[in-house]
Amino acid sequence: MKNLIGQLLSDGHGQIDEQALISLLGAAVFFGLEIYSVAWRGENFDPFGFGAGIGALLGATSAGFGLRARWTPDAPDSPDIDPVTGRYIGDINGRNSR
Repeated sequence: MKNLIGQLLSDGHGQIDEQALISLLGAAVFFGLEIYSVAWRGENFDPFGFGAGIGALLGATSAGFGLRARWTPDAPDSPDIDPVTGRYIGDINGRNSR
């Protein structure tokens, strides 16, 4: 189980991915609060509310991962890649255009 969570949270460079960590913690809190409200407080399960909540969670997580993949450069150590946009900012003659 520890290995599975480590793989889910890894960014591929041996570091913890903050986006994945926040998403997993958010999902754990969401499910925990749903179980608490039904099991301990005795409230009725609301499938429509649950569906809207899990849909919002999955949509926000997917949007976050998609935006990060779009704006994160593949080689962050390259001096010719803008770290914010991920676009090439070097000049044709090899000079840095920053």
